[in-house]
Amino acid sequence: MQYGDVPKPENEYIPRIQPKWLKYDRKCLSFTGYFKESVVENPNENYRVRKCVIYYYLNDGTIYITEPKIENSGIPQGVFLNRQKVPKTIGSNDWYTWEDFNVGININFCQHIFRIVKCDEFTSKFLTE
Repeated sequence: MQYGDVPKPENEYIPRIQPKWLKYDRKCLSFTGYFKESVVENPNENYRVRKCVIYYYLNDGTIYITEPKIENSGIPQGVFLNRQKVPKTIGSNDWYTWEDFNVGININFCQHIFRIVKCDEFTSKFLTE
């Protein structure tokens, strides 16, 4: 390098190392699971199994949980948890990451224990790599 030469920046116009928000833009992990809800108003039924879909967005680490609507079920269904970062315990700064999710585990959100039973093809490929 000679006098007057300007050093090249580490990341040029096209970055060699993509930032997380660009690398995982519009990509999310999709899991199918369920949780058990206790029933107190019916003596013949102890609990109900409620199916849900859990999405983990890779670009910002947020989680979105929805319950598919079933016609004439009589149970309020739809969005269970809006897209947001979820702490592992209440009041902590330790957030859930993609490493905490896997098929066959129990995970606790909002005092409900979700059992993850399957995932889509992209998610299984992402987790095995």
